[in-house]
This record gives sequence, C-alpha cells and structure tokens, in this order.
Amino acid sequence: MWSWLAIGLSGLYSVLGAKQANLPQSLLFKVLTLLLLLILVLTEGPSASQTYWIVGGLLVSMFADTLHSFKSRKSFYFVSYLLAQLLYSQAFWVQLNGEIIWWLLALLLAASVVAFFLLLPQLDSLVFPVVVMGGVLVFLAWLAGEVWLQAATRGAALGFLGTLVMIGSALTYAIHGYRKPMKRAYLWVSGSYFFAHALIVASVIY
Repeated sequence: MWSWLAIGLSGLYSVLGAKQANLPQSLLFKVLTLLLLLILVLTEGPSASQTYWIVGGLLVSMFADTLHSFKSRKSFYFVSYLLAQLLYSQAFWVQLNGEIIWWLLALLLAASVVAFFLLLPQLDSLVFPVVVMGGVLVFLAWLAGEVWLQAATRGAALGFLGTLVMIGSALTYAIHGYRKPMKRAYLWVSGSYFFAHALIVASVIY
C-alpha cells in the first residue's frame, strides 16, 4: 500500500512539473516513478523471467524518457521506446503456453487501422515511425490479451489493461501533436503513461 502511494505521489509531482513547464521537476519525478516501480517489482514480484523482462523495460523507459525530456537525439529515444515495449512484449510472451486466439489480434489491427487513417492527413514524413510504433504497441497488447484469455487471472487482466492504457496514452499524444490540440492533454498523456507502467508491474505482483 505505502509503495503504491509513494509511486502515485511521485507520478503526480511529475505531472505537476509538466503542467508548470518545470522540466527538471517533471523529469526527476518521472524517472523516480519508474525507479520506484522497478524496485517494487524486484522486491514483490516472483523470481521469474517475466519479472526480469519488465525490469528491463522499466530501465530502458527511464533512459528513453530522459532523452525525450531534453528533445535531443530523437531517433535514439524513439528506438528506446520501441525497445522498452518489446521487452514488455517478451514478458508476456514467456507466459503463453496454450493455443493462440487470432480474433483478438484481428480486432486490435482493425482498431489501429482506423486510428491510422484518422491521423494520416497530419503525419506527412512521420508515417513510417507512427506505423512502426503502432505496430509494436498492437503486438504488445495482443500478447498481453492472449495471456489474459489463457490464464483469466487478475494479474493477467491488469497486464492487458495496462497495454490498452499505454495505447490510449500514445494515441492521445499523437492526436494532440499532429491532428487537434487538446486542452490539458499533458494530464492524460503523462498520467496514463504512469498508470500503464504501474498496471504492467502489478500484473506480475498480483
């Protein structure tokens, strides 16, 4: 309980820093929030491969967020975000042990195609990175959903929900940046970003 409270407060201070355009505060508490999640999963999570893949995802996310906050080396932080999502994907992949259910992948792909065409007029040269990022996020959500459909546990449900929230966060960021600016978008983008990581961590603890 106290661990989650500390994580929530740290995330809140990061969001407040973003609201006030206070980059040092926002970055400090963003990294601290992910670090607290990392410590939590190492101390409370099982000694299993999925735990260590999530630890890897959190470490890479901290690096990516630092690069993103300084708006430097865009290709580096883009690749870092992709790597973090792939590490999370591997955490769910190692939990699969049954028959693959393809309708979930088809549903996620259909939804992603609709979102892509809504954003397409504003993307210009960003089409390729958006397609790559979207594809990796859909892959992540599909694997998490497969784990949930096979295991039907609370932890699996939390993990799947976390990946869907992460997609929602990325979609809001894209709409705000490339299609239609949204009032207080930073609240949803930052808050849901932390919430997604927290749910993925919770999936191996509970």
